[in-house]
Amino acid sequence: MATFIEPAGWGAALESLQQAQTILLVGASDTGKTTFLAWLANTLRTLGQRIAIVDADVGQSSLGPPTTIGLGLVVQPFQSLQELPPAALYFVGSTSPQGHFLPVIIGTKRMVDRAQRLEVDQVIVDTCGFISEDGGQALKRYQIEVVHPDVVVCLQRTSECEPILLTFRYSQRPRILRLQASHDCRRRDREERRLYRERSLRKYFARPKIVTLSWDDLNLIEVPMGGGIALDVERDLLHGPVKIPEVLWAERREGDLHVFLQARPSADAMAELERAAGMRIRTWLAEELHGTLLGLQDDAGETLGIGILRHVHFTDHHIEVLTAEGIEGILGIQWSRIRMGSGGDLRRGPPATM
Repeated sequence: MATFIEPAGWGAALESLQQAQTILLVGASDTGKTTFLAWLANTLRTLGQRIAIVDADVGQSSLGPPTTIGLGLVVQPFQSLQELPPAALYFVGSTSPQGHFLPVIIGTKRMVDRAQRLEVDQVIVDTCGFISEDGGQALKRYQIEVVHPDVVVCLQRTSECEPILLTFRYSQRPRILRLQASHDCRRRDREERRLYRERSLRKYFARPKIVTLSWDDLNLIEVPMGGGIALDVERDLLHGPVKIPEVLWAERREGDLHVFLQARPSADAMAELERAAGMRIRTWLAEELHGTLLGLQDDAGETLGIGILRHVHFTDHHIEVLTAEGIEGILGIQWSRIRMGSGGDLRRGPPATM
Protein backbone atom coordinates (compact mmCIF):
# COMPACT_ATOMS: atom_id res chain seq x y z
CA MET A 1 0.00 0.00 0.00
CA ALA A 2 3.01 2.25 -0.49
CA THR A 3 1.43 4.14 -3.40
CA PHE A 4 -1.89 4.69 -1.67
CA ILE A 5 -2.88 8.35 -1.22
CA GLU A 6 -5.31 8.82 1.62
CA PRO A 7 -8.36 10.86 0.54
CA ALA A 8 -9.28 13.95 2.51
CA GLY A 9 -11.50 13.26 5.51
CA TRP A 10 -10.51 9.66 6.06
CA GLY A 11 -8.00 10.45 8.79
CA ALA A 12 -10.53 12.55 10.67
CA ALA A 13 -13.08 9.73 10.35
CA LEU A 14 -10.71 7.30 12.03
CA GLU A 15 -11.09 8.93 15.43
CA SER A 16 -14.85 8.34 15.50
CA LEU A 17 -14.46 4.73 14.32
CA GLN A 18 -11.81 3.42 16.70
CA GLN A 19 -14.30 2.54 19.47
CA ALA A 20 -17.10 1.24 17.21
CA GLN A 21 -17.59 -2.51 17.54
CA THR A 22 -19.60 -2.85 14.32
CA ILE A 23 -19.19 -0.59 11.28
CA LEU A 24 -21.36 -0.92 8.17
CA LEU A 25 -20.49 0.72 4.85
CA VAL A 26 -23.07 1.93 2.33
CA GLY A 27 -22.68 3.63 -1.02
CA ALA A 28 -23.34 3.22 -4.70
CA SER A 29 -21.07 1.15 -6.92
CA ASP A 30 -17.58 2.53 -7.54
CA THR A 31 -17.60 5.08 -4.71
CA GLY A 32 -14.57 3.60 -2.95
CA LYS A 33 -16.23 1.47 -0.25
CA THR A 34 -13.87 -1.47 -0.66
CA THR A 35 -10.82 0.82 -0.81
CA PHE A 36 -11.96 2.56 2.36
CA LEU A 37 -12.61 -0.78 4.03
CA ALA A 38 -9.09 -2.03 3.27
CA TRP A 39 -7.55 1.23 4.51
CA LEU A 40 -9.65 1.21 7.68
CA ALA A 41 -9.01 -2.46 8.49
CA ASN A 42 -5.25 -2.11 7.98
CA THR A 43 -5.12 1.09 10.01
CA LEU A 44 -7.14 -0.32 12.91
CA ARG A 45 -4.97 -3.42 12.92
CA THR A 46 -1.82 -1.30 13.31
CA LEU A 47 -3.51 0.20 16.38
CA GLY A 48 -3.75 -3.26 17.93
CA GLN A 49 -7.36 -4.07 17.06
CA ARG A 50 -8.51 -7.56 16.06
CA ILE A 51 -10.56 -7.01 12.89
CA ALA A 52 -13.12 -9.14 11.05
CA ILE A 53 -14.58 -8.22 7.66
CA VAL A 54 -17.96 -9.27 6.27
CA ASP A 55 -18.25 -8.95 2.50
CA ALA A 56 -21.97 -8.79 1.66
CA ASP A 57 -21.58 -7.93 -2.04
CA VAL A 58 -22.75 -11.19 -3.64
CA GLY A 59 -22.05 -10.05 -7.21
CA GLN A 60 -18.57 -8.59 -6.79
CA SER A 61 -17.46 -10.77 -3.90
CA SER A 62 -13.87 -10.41 -2.75
CA LEU A 63 -14.09 -12.71 0.29
CA GLY A 64 -15.18 -16.01 -1.19
CA PRO A 65 -16.79 -16.74 -4.55
CA PRO A 66 -19.69 -14.79 -6.11
CA THR A 67 -23.16 -15.84 -4.83
CA THR A 68 -21.83 -15.89 -1.26
CA ILE A 69 -21.41 -13.56 1.71
CA GLY A 70 -17.94 -14.02 3.16
CA LEU A 71 -16.27 -13.51 6.52
CA GLY A 72 -12.53 -12.90 6.80
CA LEU A 73 -10.10 -12.20 9.62
CA VAL A 74 -7.33 -9.62 9.27
CA VAL A 75 -4.17 -11.25 10.60
CA GLN A 76 -1.62 -9.30 8.53
CA PRO A 77 -1.50 -6.23 6.27
CA PHE A 78 -3.28 -6.66 2.94
CA GLN A 79 -3.95 -4.64 -0.20
CA SER A 80 -6.97 -6.53 -1.54
CA LEU A 81 -9.71 -8.47 0.25
CA GLN A 82 -8.97 -11.33 -2.13
CA GLU A 83 -5.79 -11.94 -0.14
CA LEU A 84 -7.86 -12.94 2.91
CA PRO A 85 -8.99 -16.58 3.09
CA PRO A 86 -12.68 -16.80 4.00
CA ALA A 87 -13.22 -18.01 7.55
CA ALA A 88 -16.92 -18.63 6.83
CA LEU A 89 -19.40 -18.31 3.96
CA TYR A 90 -23.15 -17.94 3.53
CA PHE A 91 -24.63 -19.08 0.21
CA VAL A 92 -27.20 -16.66 -1.20
CA GLY A 93 -27.45 -18.41 -4.56
CA SER A 94 -27.48 -15.30 -6.73
CA THR A 95 -25.05 -12.71 -8.05
CA SER A 96 -27.68 -10.01 -7.56
CA PRO A 97 -29.54 -9.09 -4.37
CA GLN A 98 -32.69 -8.35 -6.36
CA GLY A 99 -35.20 -11.08 -5.67
CA HIS A 100 -32.98 -12.39 -2.85
CA PHE A 101 -33.35 -9.76 -0.15
CA LEU A 102 -34.14 -12.21 2.64
CA PRO A 103 -31.07 -14.46 2.21
CA VAL A 104 -28.83 -11.39 1.77
CA ILE A 105 -30.14 -9.87 5.01
CA ILE A 106 -30.02 -13.16 6.93
CA GLY A 107 -26.58 -13.98 5.55
CA THR A 108 -25.19 -10.59 6.53
CA LYS A 109 -26.49 -11.00 10.07
CA ARG A 110 -25.25 -14.61 10.32
CA MET A 111 -21.72 -13.62 9.28
CA VAL A 112 -21.64 -10.66 11.70
CA ASP A 113 -22.79 -12.95 14.54
CA ARG A 114 -20.18 -15.51 13.55
CA ALA A 115 -17.46 -12.83 13.60
CA GLN A 116 -18.48 -11.62 17.04
CA ARG A 117 -18.27 -15.16 18.40
CA LEU A 118 -14.61 -15.16 17.32
CA GLU A 119 -14.02 -12.44 19.92
CA VAL A 120 -12.71 -9.82 17.54
CA ASP A 121 -12.63 -6.16 18.59
CA GLN A 122 -14.34 -4.75 15.51
CA VAL A 123 -16.42 -6.01 12.59
CA ILE A 124 -16.54 -4.05 9.33
CA VAL A 125 -19.38 -4.87 6.93
CA ASP A 126 -19.16 -4.00 3.24
CA THR A 127 -22.46 -3.93 1.31
CA CYS A 128 -23.28 -3.96 -2.39
CA GLY A 129 -23.76 -0.83 -4.49
CA PHE A 130 -27.48 -1.40 -5.06
CA ILE A 131 -29.07 1.69 -3.48
CA SER A 132 -31.78 2.66 -5.97
CA GLU A 133 -35.43 3.28 -5.15
CA ASP A 134 -36.55 -0.01 -6.72
CA GLY A 135 -35.52 -2.03 -3.68
CA GLY A 136 -31.95 -1.01 -2.97
CA GLN A 137 -32.87 1.55 -0.34
CA ALA A 138 -35.13 -0.92 1.45
CA LEU A 139 -32.43 -3.59 1.39
CA LYS A 140 -29.91 -1.25 3.02
CA ARG A 141 -32.39 -0.09 5.67
CA TYR A 142 -33.19 -3.67 6.65
CA GLN A 143 -29.52 -4.64 6.71
CA ILE A 144 -28.83 -1.73 9.04
CA GLU A 145 -31.81 -2.61 11.26
CA VAL A 146 -30.83 -6.28 11.54
CA VAL A 147 -27.07 -5.79 11.98
CA HIS A 148 -27.64 -2.79 14.31
CA PRO A 149 -24.14 -1.33 13.78
CA ASP A 150 -22.60 1.32 15.97
CA VAL A 151 -21.69 3.42 12.94
CA VAL A 152 -22.86 3.56 9.34
CA VAL A 153 -20.21 5.01 7.04
CA CYS A 154 -21.75 6.45 3.90
CA LEU A 155 -19.58 7.19 0.86
CA GLN A 156 -21.56 9.20 -1.66
CA ARG A 157 -20.96 11.51 -4.60
CA THR A 158 -23.76 13.96 -3.81
CA SER A 159 -26.77 12.92 -1.73
CA GLU A 160 -27.76 9.60 -3.29
CA CYS A 161 -27.72 7.74 0.05
CA GLU A 162 -29.76 10.28 2.01
CA PRO A 163 -33.11 8.43 1.54
CA ILE A 164 -31.49 5.48 3.36
CA LEU A 165 -29.98 7.60 6.12
CA LEU A 166 -33.21 9.54 6.66
CA THR A 167 -34.58 6.58 8.63
CA PHE A 168 -31.85 6.95 11.26
CA ARG A 169 -31.28 10.71 11.40
CA TYR A 170 -32.58 11.08 14.99
CA SER A 171 -31.45 7.68 16.26
CA GLN A 172 -28.75 7.33 18.90
CA ARG A 173 -27.60 4.19 17.10
CA PRO A 174 -26.28 3.93 14.51
CA ARG A 175 -24.26 7.08 14.25
CA ILE A 176 -23.95 8.29 10.66
CA LEU A 177 -20.60 9.25 9.18
CA ARG A 178 -20.68 10.79 5.70
CA LEU A 179 -17.60 10.77 3.48
CA GLN A 180 -17.11 12.07 -0.03
CA ALA A 181 -16.78 9.30 -2.61
CA SER A 182 -13.26 8.84 -3.90
CA HIS A 183 -12.62 10.73 -7.14
CA ASP A 184 -10.01 8.15 -8.12
CA CYS A 185 -12.55 5.32 -8.47
CA ARG A 186 -13.05 4.29 -12.08
CA ARG A 187 -16.58 3.28 -12.92
CA ARG A 188 -16.82 -0.28 -14.15
CA ASP A 189 -19.43 -1.21 -16.72
CA ARG A 190 -21.67 -4.26 -16.68
CA GLU A 191 -19.29 -6.26 -18.88
CA GLU A 192 -16.33 -5.69 -16.53
CA ARG A 193 -18.42 -6.82 -13.59
CA ARG A 194 -19.52 -9.94 -15.44
CA LEU A 195 -15.93 -10.81 -16.33
CA TYR A 196 -14.86 -10.28 -12.72
CA ARG A 197 -17.49 -12.77 -11.51
CA GLU A 198 -16.43 -15.37 -14.04
CA ARG A 199 -12.73 -14.98 -13.24
CA SER A 200 -13.50 -15.32 -9.54
CA LEU A 201 -15.41 -18.55 -10.09
CA ARG A 202 -12.72 -20.01 -12.33
CA LYS A 203 -10.17 -19.20 -9.64
CA TYR A 204 -12.36 -20.79 -6.97
CA PHE A 205 -12.62 -24.02 -8.98
CA ALA A 206 -8.97 -23.98 -10.10
CA ARG A 207 -8.32 -27.33 -8.39
CA PRO A 208 -11.64 -29.14 -8.62
CA LYS A 209 -12.75 -32.60 -7.66
CA ILE A 210 -15.96 -34.52 -8.35
CA VAL A 211 -17.95 -36.09 -5.54
CA THR A 212 -20.97 -38.36 -5.80
CA LEU A 213 -23.75 -37.81 -3.26
CA SER A 214 -27.05 -39.53 -2.57
CA TRP A 215 -29.89 -37.07 -2.24
CA ASP A 216 -31.53 -39.49 0.22
CA ASP A 217 -28.68 -38.73 2.66
CA LEU A 218 -28.73 -34.93 2.34
CA ASN A 219 -30.62 -31.96 3.69
CA LEU A 220 -32.29 -30.50 0.60
CA ILE A 221 -32.94 -26.75 0.29
CA GLU A 222 -35.07 -25.67 -2.67
CA VAL A 223 -33.87 -28.71 -4.62
CA PRO A 224 -36.43 -29.59 -7.31
CA MET A 225 -36.13 -33.37 -6.93
CA GLY A 226 -36.04 -35.72 -3.98
CA GLY A 227 -38.42 -33.90 -1.67
CA GLY A 228 -41.75 -35.42 -2.70
CA ILE A 229 -43.50 -38.74 -3.17
CA ALA A 230 -41.92 -40.61 -6.06
CA LEU A 231 -44.36 -41.79 -8.74
CA ASP A 232 -44.30 -44.30 -11.55
CA VAL A 233 -45.53 -42.19 -14.45
CA GLU A 234 -46.55 -45.11 -16.65
CA ARG A 235 -48.47 -46.80 -13.84
CA ASP A 236 -49.79 -43.84 -11.86
CA LEU A 237 -50.38 -41.13 -14.44
CA LEU A 238 -50.62 -42.24 -18.03
CA HIS A 239 -54.12 -43.64 -18.53
CA GLY A 240 -54.47 -43.43 -22.28
CA PRO A 241 -52.47 -42.48 -25.37
CA VAL A 242 -50.55 -39.54 -23.86
CA LYS A 243 -47.31 -39.14 -25.82
CA ILE A 244 -44.54 -37.25 -24.06
CA PRO A 245 -40.73 -37.60 -24.17
CA GLU A 246 -39.01 -40.03 -21.83
CA VAL A 247 -39.77 -39.30 -18.19
CA LEU A 248 -36.66 -39.68 -16.01
CA TRP A 249 -38.27 -38.88 -12.67
CA ALA A 250 -41.63 -37.79 -11.30
CA GLU A 251 -42.80 -36.91 -7.81
CA ARG A 252 -45.83 -35.34 -6.17
CA ARG A 253 -45.36 -32.27 -3.97
CA GLU A 254 -48.30 -30.54 -2.31
CA GLY A 255 -50.70 -31.19 -5.15
CA ASP A 256 -48.20 -30.47 -7.95
CA LEU A 257 -46.48 -33.01 -10.14
CA HIS A 258 -42.74 -32.45 -10.68
CA VAL A 259 -41.58 -34.16 -13.89
CA PHE A 260 -38.03 -34.42 -15.23
CA LEU A 261 -37.79 -35.12 -18.95
CA GLN A 262 -35.17 -36.12 -21.49
CA ALA A 263 -36.52 -33.71 -24.13
CA ARG A 264 -38.87 -30.76 -24.32
CA PRO A 265 -42.53 -31.81 -24.69
CA SER A 266 -45.10 -30.09 -26.84
CA ALA A 267 -47.65 -27.83 -25.20
CA ASP A 268 -50.44 -30.18 -26.33
CA ALA A 269 -48.70 -33.19 -24.74
CA MET A 270 -48.28 -31.37 -21.44
CA ALA A 271 -51.88 -30.21 -21.43
CA GLU A 272 -52.98 -33.78 -22.06
CA LEU A 273 -50.76 -35.08 -19.26
CA GLU A 274 -52.15 -32.48 -16.85
CA ARG A 275 -55.66 -33.60 -17.68
CA ALA A 276 -54.68 -37.23 -17.13
CA ALA A 277 -52.87 -36.47 -13.87
CA GLY A 278 -55.50 -34.07 -12.58
CA MET A 279 -52.90 -31.70 -11.16
CA ARG A 280 -50.55 -28.89 -12.19
CA ILE A 281 -47.28 -30.08 -13.68
CA ARG A 282 -43.88 -28.46 -13.21
CA THR A 283 -41.30 -29.73 -15.68
CA TRP A 284 -37.51 -29.65 -16.03
CA LEU A 285 -35.19 -30.84 -18.79
CA ALA A 286 -32.41 -32.99 -17.35
CA GLU A 287 -29.68 -31.34 -19.41
CA GLU A 288 -30.71 -27.90 -18.17
CA LEU A 289 -30.02 -28.94 -14.58
CA HIS A 290 -26.35 -29.53 -15.33
CA GLY A 291 -24.12 -26.62 -14.38
CA THR A 292 -26.41 -25.41 -11.58
CA LEU A 293 -24.50 -23.69 -8.79
CA LEU A 294 -25.12 -25.33 -5.41
CA GLY A 295 -24.46 -24.27 -1.86
CA LEU A 296 -22.75 -27.09 0.05
CA GLN A 297 -23.53 -27.38 3.75
CA ASP A 298 -22.26 -29.27 6.76
CA ASP A 299 -24.30 -31.01 9.46
CA ALA A 300 -24.93 -27.67 11.22
CA GLY A 301 -26.31 -26.01 8.09
CA GLU A 302 -23.20 -23.85 7.66
CA THR A 303 -21.91 -23.24 4.14
CA LEU A 304 -18.79 -25.23 3.34
CA GLY A 305 -18.46 -23.77 -0.14
CA ILE A 306 -20.15 -23.94 -3.52
CA GLY A 307 -20.37 -26.68 -6.12
CA ILE A 308 -21.48 -27.24 -9.70
CA LEU A 309 -24.01 -29.95 -10.53
CA ARG A 310 -22.47 -32.21 -13.18
CA HIS A 311 -25.02 -35.01 -13.52
CA VAL A 312 -28.15 -36.45 -11.93
CA HIS A 313 -28.60 -40.23 -11.78
CA PHE A 314 -32.33 -40.48 -11.21
CA THR A 315 -32.44 -44.28 -10.99
CA ASP A 316 -30.25 -44.47 -7.88
CA HIS A 317 -30.87 -40.96 -6.49
CA HIS A 318 -27.25 -39.90 -6.94
CA ILE A 319 -25.84 -36.56 -8.05
CA GLU A 320 -22.33 -35.74 -9.25
CA VAL A 321 -21.04 -32.41 -7.98
CA LEU A 322 -17.84 -30.58 -8.88
CA THR A 323 -16.39 -28.96 -5.75
CA ALA A 324 -13.30 -27.00 -4.81
CA GLU A 325 -10.38 -28.76 -3.20
CA GLY A 326 -10.64 -29.24 0.54
CA ILE A 327 -14.42 -29.42 0.90
CA GLU A 328 -15.39 -32.44 2.99
CA GLY A 329 -18.39 -33.59 5.01
CA ILE A 330 -21.18 -32.41 2.70
CA LEU A 331 -24.53 -33.14 4.34
CA GLY A 332 -26.75 -30.57 2.65
CA ILE A 333 -27.19 -28.86 -0.71
CA GLN A 334 -28.95 -25.63 -1.56
CA TRP A 335 -30.23 -25.05 -5.09
CA SER A 336 -29.83 -21.83 -7.08
CA ARG A 337 -31.19 -20.45 -10.34
CA ILE A 338 -27.70 -19.84 -11.73
CA ARG A 339 -25.84 -22.10 -14.11
CA MET A 340 -22.14 -22.06 -14.91
CA GLY A 341 -21.15 -22.92 -18.47
CA SER A 342 -18.03 -24.83 -19.49
CA GLY A 343 -16.23 -21.55 -20.17
CA GLY A 344 -17.06 -20.13 -16.75
CA ASP A 345 -19.92 -17.99 -18.06
CA LEU A 346 -22.91 -17.50 -15.80
CA ARG A 347 -26.49 -17.66 -16.95
CA ARG A 348 -29.93 -17.98 -15.49
CA GLY A 349 -30.99 -21.55 -14.83
CA PRO A 350 -34.18 -23.11 -16.16
CA PRO A 351 -37.46 -21.66 -14.95
CA ALA A 352 -39.43 -23.54 -12.34
CA THR A 353 -42.13 -24.29 -14.89
CA MET A 354 -42.10 -24.77 -18.65
